Amino acid sequence: MNDEVFTEVISPAGIPRIPDEALSPRPGTLEGATLGILENNKEFSDWVLDRVRDRLQESFEITEVVQRRKHHLAQAAASEILEELNARCDAVLLGVGH
Repeated sequence: MNDEVFTEVISPAGIPRIPDEALSPRPGTLEGATLGILENNKEFSDWVLDRVRDRLQESFEITEVVQRRKHHLAQAAASEILEELNARCDAVLLGVGH
């Protein structure tokens, strides 16, 4: 009889997947930029993002702010919102609340 004991550990985390897509180009500055803001509809997200927006506007001459909100925090933003932000904005700030 073999007295060896073996333990197999199985992790539920799985194998991390790294997307193949490259990151979008980043603007060199926000001076003169159109800034997009997408709220996730979580509690206080509007409050947090409004303050970040105000600070950015104090620091940079942002031309325009396009602010939108997801319909529900557990769902992806509507494609119309994402397409608008992509077409109109030089940079988009995404944020969460409480």
